[in-house]
Amino acid sequence: MSDNQPVPAINSLFEDLMHPNPRIQEEACLILAEHYHEEAMPKLLDLFSHHDPKVYRAAVKGIGFFGSSAFNPLIELYGTTENQTARRCCPKAFVQLFKNFPDQPFPDSVMEMLEQGIDDTDMVVVQGALMCLGQIGKQEFKSEEAIRLLARSLSSENVALIFSASQALADIPNPMAEDALQTLQENNDDPLIQEAAQSALARLQNLLNSRS
Repeated sequence: MSDNQPVPAINSLFEDLMHPNPRIQEEACLILAEHYHEEAMPKLLDLFSHHDPKVYRAAVKGIGFFGSSAFNPLIELYGTTENQTARRCCPKAFVQLFKNFPDQPFPDSVMEMLEQGIDDTDMVVVQGALMCLGQIGKQEFKSEEAIRLLARSLSSENVALIFSASQALADIPNPMAEDALQTLQENNDDPLIQEAAQSALARLQNLLNSRS
């Protein structure tokens, strides 16, 4: 949008948010965050409960442009909503926030929510929390704390959780991540876990080699 164009109405922007063209979607997100910050955020959070995946995924993408002001509302929604779709959307929204604002510090309450998330009974929530921790592990703030939480997940009895956590660690170019994966490989006889550890270690070593 150029400087001379009027700001579109908020209802028009929410229509654009549902547009199949990702560039139109992103433009709507940016304008909502810049010009309708206080009005748009609760509307987007309400859409997390929508039955249509296209709608709640667009809302998650939209919240990702609101920066640190979205942290506490997302944490509150995660802790209070009875709608499972909305709970699933909260960690996914944090993934978007961390991607869009990689240099922005965030409070300990975010890490506490993610720690609860990886212990959730809903594997979609768990996967979202692990994705967040993987994203944080690659950033400056709380990287080591994120790696420790992912490493703790490797001792789970849930093979799917171990596999997802190991894949998240494989994308973090940090010796702590490598140590955690080596420990997983050395301390397990389960062939599935062995395979997951070897695959993750190979990916991580390729990543480290490409950066050296």
